[in-house]
Amino acid sequence: MIFERMKEIREYFDNTQKEVAIALNINRSTYAGWENGIDLIPLTKLNDFCNYYKISLDYICGLTNTKKIHIINEKIDQSVLGKNLKEVRVKNKDIQEFVADTIKVDQSNYSKYELGKVLISTYPLIEFAKYYQVSIDWLCGKTQEKEIK
Repeated sequence: MIFERMKEIREYFDNTQKEVAIALNINRSTYAGWENGIDLIPLTKLNDFCNYYKISLDYICGLTNTKKIHIINEKIDQSVLGKNLKEVRVKNKDIQEFVADTIKVDQSNYSKYELGKVLISTYPLIEFAKYYQVSIDWLCGKTQEKEIK
């Protein structure tokens, strides 16, 4: 889904893969791998892509069809992301082991995500957001809107 929307957005703005790669400070072949669904895009680079086109992470990840949101912070705040992951888990009365199994990561790694020591990977974050019906943009500290719209 991500790669399809990345291509759709790039083509809508009539950009080449090379132009986007330059904007993201990566090689064109790296970008092509992401856009063709061959390689997994790191969350920080996906965020850079979204910032470049001024679209939401929720849109690019297929959680909503709303492209634009009110952004309060363009950067992903790793400590806010960890705090928000924990807040959602605790609110739902789930234990870390359950969440880790649900998003298919090791429990010790999930614990590091909540502590803000390690940045969660893109696809486990998408699974978390889908399962709990929360905004990735909110989880990352980019917006105050908690729910997916």
